[in-house]
Amino acid sequence: MLSAQSPIGTLISEQSRTNFTVQGAGARAMGLGGAFIAVADDATAVSFNPAGLAQLLHPEVSFVATGTQHSVGYEDFETSNRGRVLAVSDALVSSTRFDPLFISATAPLQVGGRNLVLQLSVQRAFALTDHTQRNLTESPVASTPGLPTRVTQDVSQTGQIDLYSLAAAYEVSQRILLGLSYNQWRGRWDLASTSLSTTGTTNTAVAFRQANAMDGGNFNLGLIWRWPTWSFGLVHRTGFHADYTFATQLSTYPGQGGFTGAPMTTGLHWPSGTGAGFAYRPSDRWLITADLSQTLWSTTRYMSSSSRLNGQSFFDFDKGDRTPNATDAHLGLEYLKITPSGSVIPLRAGLSREPQPVVDAVTGIQRVMYRASVGSGLKRGPVGVDVAYRYGWSSRRASQSLDVDQILNRTGSPSVGAEHIREHRLDVSTILQFDRRPLERALRYLFVGD
Repeated sequence: MLSAQSPIGTLISEQSRTNFTVQGAGARAMGLGGAFIAVADDATAVSFNPAGLAQLLHPEVSFVATGTQHSVGYEDFETSNRGRVLAVSDALVSSTRFDPLFISATAPLQVGGRNLVLQLSVQRAFALTDHTQRNLTESPVASTPGLPTRVTQDVSQTGQIDLYSLAAAYEVSQRILLGLSYNQWRGRWDLASTSLSTTGTTNTAVAFRQANAMDGGNFNLGLIWRWPTWSFGLVHRTGFHADYTFATQLSTYPGQGGFTGAPMTTGLHWPSGTGAGFAYRPSDRWLITADLSQTLWSTTRYMSSSSRLNGQSFFDFDKGDRTPNATDAHLGLEYLKITPSGSVIPLRAGLSREPQPVVDAVTGIQRVMYRASVGSGLKRGPVGVDVAYRYGWSSRRASQSLDVDQILNRTGSPSVGAEHIREHRLDVSTILQFDRRPLERALRYLFVGD
């Protein structure tokens, strides 16, 4: 059974529950540091604030792709185990992935003399594919007897959590925009982890696999209140109860009680979140925008008929309150450069602070990602392209279970040292607009007549 003290709980919480941060999709928004709740004026608005869709005047299709290079450095780790103090060699692991991030089709209509916009979209909310291999040596420090231990860890995770959304936004008045989206969540991801320890001629190993599936639905509600020089945005993502299915397999060498579990389906409460943003336009060329968003990660818990599983945190498998809520802060700046030919080239920069729902069980330190971004774009006629680059970093004291004995028998203490995360990400957005008149004529013919 999953628990904070079980081998499976140890492996999952350290290796699979570390990539959960609620982010919208779009190169323009990323160039602004993710501060887009009060702006939300392109097709990716549904992932930030669905009310912003009411600002779109042309039918359009959009596509966003991303590439990410992620690395984690482990420095100055030390293991205390069975009276021995072992110095762990430094290691650096990295991975690179490319993902389709967002695709949509948007149709604006005139209803009651105001703009009504409908949209279908698919967003990759969490890209969970990653593969790392770590080779290290645990060597006895001075005056500590014993042989060094060579450790190899191979962790591979594949899959994602996607959102399939139907959204509608309406221009209630010149000042007020309202939006609503229904989101169907569908997640499928697999984790495979192998740890091998060699001390002298003695080998011990543990291999773990888990297949996961999650399905559920929620609503996003948005509002934008706009004036000529400023706008205020508000968005709320409702929580929901998802169906969560998992199947686990654990094997060890020498045999110490491995097993293969049948697929188990339980409930999972996914958290709600609320965000607010403010945008200020001191002139036609300048935009300053800022957001604050909170996600109630502490409420992400299993709902099960099993008394042992019911109420456990999705992230650390504990019934306590170690998993925190997260409040994200985003700040963005945009300047529009006008070329002699009349083309508009936006120049963007942004900063963000995004705590993750990961608190180390030993050091008690939460992982916090800091990010800086720059971006630009170009629009010619009906085609627009935006590009953004983002650099992210995080450092903290963290613990890890490296020895097989630590994982299986909870003997000794986990290794503790410095964890340094570095991330490079590039997003590209493409938008293609169409004349709205053929669409309006077709809809009028279908629903009104000649």
